[in-house]
Amino acid sequence: MVKQFSFLSVAIVFLTMPSVKGAGINLVDIFKNISYTQSSGAAPTSATGFFANVELTSANPGDFNNVSVTYPGPGSPLSLPQISPTFFGSGPGFATQAAMNAAIPFGAYHYTATNTGVSVAATLNYTTDAFTSAVPALSSATFSALQGLNPNMALTVGFNSFTPNAAASQGLTFFTIFNSGGAVFSDGFLAPGTTSLVLPGGTLAANTTYSFELDFSDRINGTDPNGIPTLVGSDVRTDGTFTTGAAVVATPEPGALLLVGGGLLLLGVIRKSNS
Repeated sequence: MVKQFSFLSVAIVFLTMPSVKGAGINLVDIFKNISYTQSSGAAPTSATGFFANVELTSANPGDFNNVSVTYPGPGSPLSLPQISPTFFGSGPGFATQAAMNAAIPFGAYHYTATNTGVSVAATLNYTTDAFTSAVPALSSATFSALQGLNPNMALTVGFNSFTPNAAASQGLTFFTIFNSGGAVFSDGFLAPGTTSLVLPGGTLAANTTYSFELDFSDRINGTDPNGIPTLVGSDVRTDGTFTTGAAVVATPEPGALLLVGGGLLLLGVIRKSNS
């Protein structure tokens, strides 16, 4: 199964966890993801994919070179590949939500991180999901505006809001635009009631295809018996694509040109009268 990672699940560990001295674990987490695809101005109604991230973030680069997780699922023990100097994770995809839940069931997840002469353990008690009932979607006007967008022009990106699940500690909205090389724009950690943001002009290239991701993320924050932070994420995300148009330089309207011309003429008269 191909391993997947949402931008969100990777970004959260770098943007919210403080670093500590000495070899240690900064965070252990599980993110389950329900994915939709938006291909028109209408909001999607049926999920198109599911994947689950099981992850650990270390305090410092080089703290650990091996991380494994034992849990009450058929894949236990699970080895977490090293994705970056401080981040280990596995993100298998599934055809259905039931298959995802069977592979990553509720229960105690025991993480063990090791290196030469070092072994640190943490436990995440995964007892519930906290998915919002809302499906993320760009507004019809925004979806249309992205198609053939003049990249020199700023765009107000509109989308729906969501109500966090009652079981969640917090709910956050993330919007990201990617090209083949990775993220080129991201605005995140937004309140769940947020319904718009601004994509600045000059952010994107002309005549280029991009992917977008709108993510509604509910989180259950906690700590294990040793005080190590834990996180269970229930993310509903919608992805789509668009292709920009030519980079057109905005030209003043004829009326504006007349005003400018008149102003210059008046300035000349004033200077002449003062000479």
